[in-house]
Amino acid sequence: MKLANGSTLLGWASVLVYASVTIAAPVTTVPNFIVFGNSLSDTGKATDAMDREGYFGGRASNSYMWNEYTAKLLGMNLINLAYGGATTNNDISPALNSDNTTIPSFHDQVVSWINDNPNPSQFHLNNDVIEIEIGGNDILHSVTDLVTGTLDLTKFAAELAKSIATDIQLLAGVGYKNINLWNLPAVDKTPIVTSLNAGQFIKPVVEAINAATKSYVDAVISSNVAQTKGIHIFDLNGLMSLALQPSALAALDVTDSTTACYTEGSDGNPSICSNPDQHFFFDIVHPASRMHYLWGVAAAVLTQDPNATIDINKVISIAENFDIAQSDRQNNIIVDGITPSESEVVPAPSETDDYTTSPTSVPGKCH
Repeated sequence: MKLANGSTLLGWASVLVYASVTIAAPVTTVPNFIVFGNSLSDTGKATDAMDREGYFGGRASNSYMWNEYTAKLLGMNLINLAYGGATTNNDISPALNSDNTTIPSFHDQVVSWINDNPNPSQFHLNNDVIEIEIGGNDILHSVTDLVTGTLDLTKFAAELAKSIATDIQLLAGVGYKNINLWNLPAVDKTPIVTSLNAGQFIKPVVEAINAATKSYVDAVISSNVAQTKGIHIFDLNGLMSLALQPSALAALDVTDSTTACYTEGSDGNPSICSNPDQHFFFDIVHPASRMHYLWGVAAAVLTQDPNATIDINKVISIAENFDIAQSDRQNNIIVDGITPSESEVVPAPSETDDYTTSPTSVPGKCH
């Protein structure tokens, strides 16, 4: 995604080194929280690309990412393979760095993980949780062709969905019992889209891809019921839409839900707002800190109880229980630890084969 000065914004794109995708699983009896995805999940592999004022440690935001909160709440070891700029599959949507090296796609990340960890223990197969967040870059790479009809949306959505489902099947085939996929977020509500009044064109694209993905992944779920504790699709699109409702914004103390905190002018010089935590979006694509915090807690709730439900009241409840309205980079559960009242929202899991089956009283599926 190009800024006014021609530089590349790490929307779902960044300068990355393909070879560094290799990560071996640590030998431990603590379950792993394994993340595949793009810059909505990347916790710092794109440090060089994101070495800009306002961004935090290579993250495409101003504070911690959602999966860091989730792993903290669940007491799990975070293994993050997400790469800013990643697409679903480079054979469908090629993603290149500025030096023309290939960015590891979701497919590449999965294959590398499996190859680098050929003999996972039964404990980890039973208790590790895999979280997948992918697809936004595929839209951004092909948005013009999709909107104009040059690229057939139905065919494109089916190709992406089939690729995602195939890689989920690879993970299930290895023996992983807990696999969660987040659907596409509300890309139509991002500043880069709304500033062009293009939301009405992007929303049907997102909906078509999410529908196709559900269809293909549902087939994988049906064929793996006996082998897995659960393959689930979680509703990031719905969660983001709920968080943008006025009552949720008030609970989060987000006062600007439409414009980016970080922008660059035609001269390439950045302009950064004085209150980034009160912005919903940090830049023209990526959420700021408080949406990540909310997402992280919701992810923990859903991991514990995939059938839980999050509605607007529950979004507000999470915001209040975790005092997200007062949170920033220095004030959150990662820095301060988890309080007893916060522990009650997402009970600490037991280190047993029933790790992800303990229900909570806090809903998580978005309506």
